[in-house]
Amino acid sequence: MSNITKRALATALKELLAQNPLDKITIQNLVDTAEVSRKTFYYHFEDIYDLLEWALVDQGRRLLGEKVTADTWQQGLERVFAYLEENRSVILNIHRSKNRGILDAHMSQLIRPVLQDVFDSQPGQDQIPEEDRQFILELYSYGVVSLFLYWINNGMKPEGDYMRKRINRLFSGSMEGMIRRYLEN
Repeated sequence: MSNITKRALATALKELLAQNPLDKITIQNLVDTAEVSRKTFYYHFEDIYDLLEWALVDQGRRLLGEKVTADTWQQGLERVFAYLEENRSVILNIHRSKNRGILDAHMSQLIRPVLQDVFDSQPGQDQIPEEDRQFILELYSYGVVSLFLYWINNGMKPEGDYMRKRINRLFSGSMEGMIRRYLEN
């Protein structure tokens, strides 16, 4: 029952975000839209930002539920772009808020495990020391997240398909090449 209530509140937040900036949404707006009591809201979440963070993580898990590999990461990237474009007003209303860092952090939480799965599927990756593995993953994480945030910051223009193709072109085979070069030196 707990996740049902949390998802009802997350759905209400999404409905409100489609029309309003995050900073203009109140707990009362949320509980009225979700048709729950304030007590129920506070039983599950500390505040709106706690709900937003939970909703973003939950949606991310559902969006990228299965393990991603070097052969399948492009499909995951397509799903992320499709979700962001489908929820354009929601994403922009979060991004334009005072606490937009939640979106920034969520993008990192979403992208890092995907890149970890891709990295783990590469030949020779197990021969790289842990400190260097983490450095490579940070490099890729910051790169991909920065590109997503740059795109969102520019009003999600150009179209997501164009951005997806650019990211795909830049990153396809690059991790494999980086690992190969690392092992050669």
